[in-house]
Formats: sequence, structure tokens, C-alpha cells
Amino acid sequence: MESIKVLFGKRIKELRKERSLTQEQLAELIGIDTRNLIKIENGQTFPRANTLDRLIEVFEIAPDEILKTEHLKDIRILKNKIIDKLNSDEKLVRMVYKILF
Repeated sequence: MESIKVLFGKRIKELRKERSLTQEQLAELIGIDTRNLIKIENGQTFPRANTLDRLIEVFEIAPDEILKTEHLKDIRILKNKIIDKLNSDEKLVRMVYKILF
């Protein structure tokens, strides 16, 4: 079972990518060093309370949304999410095809 730090890091990375932000951009928006954000995303550390507050503000989500990691543990949910994304993005389908074949 993955630790809460690892799952939280995956969730932050997921939210960042959904908003097309680089690590540098997000780090600047929440007021931390990029190295610290990388440690958070890699599950090496958990953010301080004020950083957590800033993440919630930047992502414009409810506080409980930032801790929703159940989908990261269940491969079926991940597969469905990938399929939904592929169904709505032809460019992504072509890119995945090139990677796989």
C-alpha cells in the first residue's frame, strides 16, 4: 500500500497537469521553491498547512478534493479516466499510438 505522502504527491501532480501548469509555475503560484514542489510530488515530503491552503486556492477546489486519491489506487478507475481523455483528444490518441507502435 502506498503511503499518504506518495498518494498526495500523485494527486498534486495530477491537479497540476490538468491545469497545464509546469512545476515551476505552480511553485511560484503557491510561494515555494520548485525543489520543494518536486519533493511533494515525489512523495518525499508533505506540505505545510499554509502551502496546502495555497494549493487549494490555486486549484480552486474544496479542501476535501485535494485529498481524494482513491482513483489513484484503483487501476479500473485510472483506465476509465484514460479512455475518457482519449475519446476527447484526437491529438493525444495519435501521440499514444506513436509511442506504442
